[in-house]
Amino acid sequence: MKQKKYVPWGRTLTTQDNFLGKQRTNSKKKRPVVVIDNNERNELAVVPLSSRRGANRTRLKNYQQGQSYFKHFVEIEDDEGKPIVINRKFRENHKNMDVSQRDVSRIRDKVLFHSKPGKQNQEKLRILRNKKSRD
Repeated sequence: MKQKKYVPWGRTLTTQDNFLGKQRTNSKKKRPVVVIDNNERNELAVVPLSSRRGANRTRLKNYQQGQSYFKHFVEIEDDEGKPIVINRKFRENHKNMDVSQRDVSRIRDKVLFHSKPGKQNQEKLRILRNKKSRD
């Protein structure tokens, strides 16, 4: 039996804006996302990072000299409605780009309990966790 390689919480992935979520955008801009949860099938829940401040964003003081913000939206599906996994759309960054565990817990707390889309985010995580392994 092959050992599955789990993606640790806090790992960042690189993707393009148009691969995130169902909303249609023509932006091909590369964007980092941070993994905040996963399930048995190694499908990921990610939160997009941003370099600009704005509505529904919070600054990450300890990441990239405080130049980064995270958006308050959790994504569990790509633009085609498929689960987010490491593939050509979502490339894993080197572990020296990881967000610290302390920051991951701050992000999780904020997006799940202290943001406008908190209820939808909780529902998305519930859906992700309830998917059972097919192995």
